[in-house]
Amino acid sequence: MDDRLFVSSFTGEITEILDGGKTRTLLPGGLNWPLDLTVDGDGNLFVADGTNTFQLADDGTLTTIGMMFSPGYPGVVRGLSSVGGGEFIASNTNGKVSRYRPAAMEEDVLAEGLDPQLYGVAVAPSGAVAVAELGAGRVVSIKGGDVQELASGLQDPMGVAFAADGSCLVSESSGGRVAVLDGNGGAETLLDGLKCPQGIHVDGDRLYVVDAGERALVSYDMKRKRRGTIASNLPVGPPAGVTAKPLLGIQPFSGPQGPFAGIARGPDGTLYVSADGEGSVLALRRSGS
Repeated sequence: MDDRLFVSSFTGEITEILDGGKTRTLLPGGLNWPLDLTVDGDGNLFVADGTNTFQLADDGTLTTIGMMFSPGYPGVVRGLSSVGGGEFIASNTNGKVSRYRPAAMEEDVLAEGLDPQLYGVAVAPSGAVAVAELGAGRVVSIKGGDVQELASGLQDPMGVAFAADGSCLVSESSGGRVAVLDGNGGAETLLDGLKCPQGIHVDGDRLYVVDAGERALVSYDMKRKRRGTIASNLPVGPPAGVTAKPLLGIQPFSGPQGPFAGIARGPDGTLYVSADGEGSVLALRRSGS
């Protein structure tokens, strides 16, 4: 068009190349497809955005801590969990789980060759890492290089979390429930009646669930067995009437890519939700906070 030249980037930025080597930003970069979220011990929020991992400040400023072609980056990241000391556990879209140290640009592979549709990760009090294998319909535990199956026959597992007693919880996005793994390869229903539960988070006796099918954030008191809706009409999941289909990805960089609305909680009680429906991160705070 009139010999104009435009360049796009992984961050969604579109730049026009002008005469004399000058450039003009037409669309600033931002989040493309926010997936899992995690908060470190200092209250910093981090966003897995596939080809990039960002730190997101309260004022909306994004700082890249790693990207696809930086040394030590663990691939196209979907699941992310801070483990302190500037380290993260990350699952990627090629069936790999890693311990990632972005400041040092280092990665230690904990397990690989898993199902490429890996989703949420969580760390048990014992230090073992649990990860959901959506394509295989199971949750596995990784410790010391050993991979152990915790439960199988699950209906599209996505989110994982550990309760205070050390039990592992998993959301079944196609099963419409959150279940507790029974330690014998099975799972017992904790909360059902959901449409498409994805990211989950546990805080004491409280379970938080992002139900992408209902576009809602659900709260469940596991002790009193009481359920409530914190927020509704959230921009999560595909538009009404649209069935999301995983992208096939581009080898060797990425396997299948599907949606995942993650959740994390800040030290002040703020709940963060990745609004994949519009490419943003939402902060839900109590009135007056």
